[in-house]
Amino acid sequence: MSAWKFCKCLSFAVMAMAISLGPVITPALAADQTKQLSLELNNAKQVETGCRVSFLFHNELGQTIDDIAMEVAILDQMNMSQNFLLISTGRLTDGKRRVLQYDLPEQSCEEIGTILINDVSTCKVGDMAPADCLDSLNPSSRISIKLGL
Repeated sequence: MSAWKFCKCLSFAVMAMAISLGPVITPALAADQTKQLSLELNNAKQVETGCRVSFLFHNELGQTIDDIAMEVAILDQMNMSQNFLLISTGRLTDGKRRVLQYDLPEQSCEEIGTILINDVSTCKVGDMAPADCLDSLNPSSRISIKLGL
């Protein structure tokens, strides 16, 4: 067999193997991309003392969260910081969802433009570091107030 035919056969074999492994590799990569902690700003309600915000946490990390604490900044419509808040998940087993409410004293809900996740101060999830926890966050909002990183 000539060197040209050998190379042609070898490259065809490598291509066929890559195509056949594609379906095996793709779901594995997709599974890694879905490992996240979803954090949704679920509601904001004006109460007598200020604005009550509700967050929905959903553990999709594939392991138990003992605790994740985040520092968030409350920004007005002009993106000027108004307040800071420390929110914490508490213990969440894999797949668990939890709604937590926080009151922002003397804060009008209508004046809030964005809730910004500044940083993760505590990350008690297996061997994950705070930076890993921050990277795993998937923020979203159901209301007009934005929630973001």
